[in-house]
Amino acid sequence: MDLQTAVEDYIARKRLMGFRYRINSYELRSLVRFLPGVSLDEIRRAQVEKLLNRPTIGRGTWIGRYIRFKAFFSYWRGRGELRRIPLPRPRRGRKQIFSPYVFTSLQVRSLLKHSSVLDHCLTVISPDTFRCLILTLYATGMWLDEALSLQRCDFDQEKSVIHLNSRVSIARKIPIGRDLVRVLQYQLRASLADELIFSTRFGTRIDGHRAGICFRRCMKRSGIRREDGASRQPGLRDMRHSFAVSRITEWQRLGFDMALMLPRLSVYMGLSTFSTTERYLSLAPTHFRRQVRVLS
Repeated sequence: MDLQTAVEDYIARKRLMGFRYRINSYELRSLVRFLPGVSLDEIRRAQVEKLLNRPTIGRGTWIGRYIRFKAFFSYWRGRGELRRIPLPRPRRGRKQIFSPYVFTSLQVRSLLKHSSVLDHCLTVISPDTFRCLILTLYATGMWLDEALSLQRCDFDQEKSVIHLNSRVSIARKIPIGRDLVRVLQYQLRASLADELIFSTRFGTRIDGHRAGICFRRCMKRSGIRREDGASRQPGLRDMRHSFAVSRITEWQRLGFDMALMLPRLSVYMGLSTFSTTERYLSLAPTHFRRQVRVLS
């Protein structure tokens, strides 16, 4: 089997499984462009290593691309098209440091206020829709893909419950407050789509990348920027982290037992393990107050 046919068949299979497979497909097709007109069994380790070790590829990109190439070659090896996987030795990944950006309530208000920067004919997301999206993410902690995939039938207005059934997390039902219910009801009346809650000005599904661009425009207008030296600037995914930290902070203020509340928070956010939410304890303001008292 030639390499190009193998890549296209593999991409088609992934998309039939429900994956969008955009970035991954681009990287696999780059392998075809780098090795044109070859068959799978003719690929050698030195050739793939040369592609991976290009000067413009960083360490994180190298590891991610290596994982995708390995999955591709392993698939065809399992089907008898390859005798061995033509990949060099893997690199060790660096230890990941959990350092999300936690938005304050004042910063969220500023983002909502400056969403008027999106009131332009070339912007596919209207300011009202974007404000509703921000409030939904900040008030529920759901993933961005979960919010953009919400349909009208997923929102039970009488019971104030949202049904989430997305591939990025486990299926679950989450209760929401009355304020968010009113916000979503307003969005339902304004949405041009027949099924989706959040849609573009043309009634189509909002692309996650496009939503991120709109968010960065609002961030720039609001003057919000990370000042702790981290290279990654705040994004829409940090609304989820901000939700978790704000909930923990409120529970600690009310004197709730964290041993009981953290598992409930994990279920609400669709996390598979309870230990994941424990990371947010160190980001709560009460944690830093204890540290200050010890140092003083």
